[in-house]
Amino acid sequence: MHSFSLLSAVLLLSPAFQALVAGSPLLSGRACNIDNPFLDRVQYANSGYAAKLEETISSFLAAGDTLNAAKTRTVQGVSTFLWISSFADITPFTKHLDEAIRTQRQPPNKKLIVPFVIYNLPDRDCSAKASDGELSIDNDGINKYKQFIDQIAAEINKAPFDRLDFAIVLEPDSLGNSVTNTESSPKCKIAAPGYLEGLSYAVKKLQQSNVALYIDAAHSNWLGWPDNLEPSAKLFKQVLDGAGPGAKIRGFATNVSNYNGYNPTTPDVIYGAGPDNPNWSELRFAKALAPYLEAEGLPAHFIIDQGRSGAQGIRLEGGHWCNIKDAGFGTRPTTDTGECIVDSLVWVKPGGESDGTSDSTAKRFDVNCISPDADVPAPEAGSWFNGFVERLVINANPPLEPTY
Repeated sequence: MHSFSLLSAVLLLSPAFQALVAGSPLLSGRACNIDNPFLDRVQYANSGYAAKLEETISSFLAAGDTLNAAKTRTVQGVSTFLWISSFADITPFTKHLDEAIRTQRQPPNKKLIVPFVIYNLPDRDCSAKASDGELSIDNDGINKYKQFIDQIAAEINKAPFDRLDFAIVLEPDSLGNSVTNTESSPKCKIAAPGYLEGLSYAVKKLQQSNVALYIDAAHSNWLGWPDNLEPSAKLFKQVLDGAGPGAKIRGFATNVSNYNGYNPTTPDVIYGAGPDNPNWSELRFAKALAPYLEAEGLPAHFIIDQGRSGAQGIRLEGGHWCNIKDAGFGTRPTTDTGECIVDSLVWVKPGGESDGTSDSTAKRFDVNCISPDADVPAPEAGSWFNGFVERLVINANPPLEPTY
């Protein structure tokens, strides 16, 4: 006993042992990221998404494809983020919280973390038409947005929902547009101050101890270009400063609703022939952005959407984002990321909800949705796109295990 204890102490103090631990992604990740809000939590898998997948299961079965029907059943148990994109989404969101509480109370009584997205800034997604929202700056949008945030904050603070943990992604694409598109898009130039005010207000109102806030940081082929890193970090700092003294966030979300890989071994053609962008993966982007965040006093923690990133090398251009054909489900949500700065790989975008319509006569039509890379015909943004889901299942990487 005594000799073993002495030996253990010597090993623990030895530089060789410390180097070994430091070099181990699993050991170092656990040691350096012990406050990761996803650790030892079950990510809530909502029944609404599972119900939509029944159509996909039925279509596979109708074609006699029992294997892919069984793989789709596996997807029904995967956590995807809930999206609160309008005032009307708040009531169904509350029903999901009821479900989460019931699930948490059942054996083995594991603590749940409920992941969701807040996506309703006035004049949101200013550089694209497919995701136009209900609020506009010209129609008192900022004040209405603050009421929207107040309602969400009130819901998650109610008992018994205050017994849940929450991971919240704030306003995909908003700050990305503010960094890169205010000169090229008059709409974005007008929207940018409202984005900043609205996000600061959301951060200020969502400071509860059971809430982990992640500000959207676009993706590697957008803000990941070297010239965009420092301006991005400085803009993120403005959001936090606007939230007031003591306001905190957990970190940043990348690749939301996009298709980029986490840590591929070779660069996708969308990053240029060189590649022209040295940050040619989401992990490279996170590592490149981290020192700029830290220089601004911001936390360098990330969650990275891999919901539809299973297939790489399937796009002609990185600017193509709408319903990319031949896409596949990606790595399942996990905290086993191999990196201290990455809290979790997640599925933020529920695979199967359309990115936008291919109907050129529709009010929200965006030409990106008929690009050479787009899967057409496609329904309106947010509507179920069953053929697209079938292809996500078939092209999944890692392959999905069947559930019979």
